[in-house]
Amino acid sequence: MHEGRLAVDIETASPNGQPSDFRNTDDFELVAVGLGHRGDGDDPEVEVEVLLRDGDWSLDRTADLLRRVVEWCEARGAGGEGVVTYNGEYFDEHHLRAWADRVADAGVWADAPSRIDALFADHVDLGMLAAEAYPEAVRPNRDIPALWKACEEAGVDQPTVWYDDYDLPAGYLDRLGVEDDHVKGAHVGEALGEAYVDGVVAELDHTRTHAELTRLLVDYAAGDIEPLFSLHDALRRADASAD
Repeated sequence: MHEGRLAVDIETASPNGQPSDFRNTDDFELVAVGLGHRGDGDDPEVEVEVLLRDGDWSLDRTADLLRRVVEWCEARGAGGEGVVTYNGEYFDEHHLRAWADRVADAGVWADAPSRIDALFADHVDLGMLAAEAYPEAVRPNRDIPALWKACEEAGVDQPTVWYDDYDLPAGYLDRLGVEDDHVKGAHVGEALGEAYVDGVVAELDHTRTHAELTRLLVDYAAGDIEPLFSLHDALRRADASAD
């Protein structure tokens, strides 16, 4: 059985409209989950996987994605050194637990809550640790720094996913309301995630546009995983030096 650390980072969409409360799971649907595993000891290699929703917004499809997530993690020992997230107590873990309860209550997957419980039994949320280590990086009215800012403070590289690197049709991003030149989390939540699921439901897998959108989402979701491990290392070093 594998040991080491796991990293979890979810990507969501809000097909029913702009979220009113970021802790209200009614306002979100699960689109993708970025996962990582890094072995213990002197093994620095990070295994990264992105699991995507395979169908519509039904609870059956939510349960399917949750099941694949926990099975991937359990196959790697569910993280001998725990699971790391960024702001996961507030968002990732919070919503994964809520979805697990819903699929169990609906009779779709009764074991979902216990499996998610086990996954997060040893959870390290880097957000509050980053706030303690880099208090000057916390913006007004925020509790923690943005992930990119925490990485910057820690000297951790975080990749940028540029839209020009993907063969999307002219005007495609404009129609989705995307105006930036690189992918942001808000783009996934407000437009890209729903467009991806719409394409899956419409069986557009064979089209270049859907293939490129899928590649973009995978690259974006994967991009935060290795930095989570590096940020965790940096925060542990900072804590050790403070002692």
